[in-house]
Amino acid sequence: MLVTRWFFFVLTFFIILSGCSHKAPKKIIHEKISSAKSQECDKHTKVMIHASTYIEEEFEKGYFLQKDVAGAKAQIFLIESKSPTVFAKNINAAQDSYIRQYQLAKQEGCDLKEFSKNPLTKVTSTIESLESVK
Repeated sequence: MLVTRWFFFVLTFFIILSGCSHKAPKKIIHEKISSAKSQECDKHTKVMIHASTYIEEEFEKGYFLQKDVAGAKAQIFLIESKSPTVFAKNINAAQDSYIRQYQLAKQEGCDLKEFSKNPLTKVTSTIESLESVK
């Protein structure tokens, strides 16, 4: 009788233990997936921020500080024409990187509210603002 009670106790313990253990891995797997997604989103957005900052700073230093609207417009034309100039190549490379990371981030389901405008659209808006001031 003692052996039967002990066996019943052990069996009950293992059933309870196995029932609890099935819930824990699901939670851990979900957390790992969420963490991996978050890391991927962070990676994509960091590249996008870097590319956007690079483009905006290059136009700021090269044209906007001097209020050189004509020069900025000329550079936009060269960039859109895929000119082989160093400035256009660098800006196009940054823009391509931004777009590629944006698409990957969108596929991952990342929050992209902060990235509603691409960097060249922001630059074009700044050019339009400077033109209206004249």
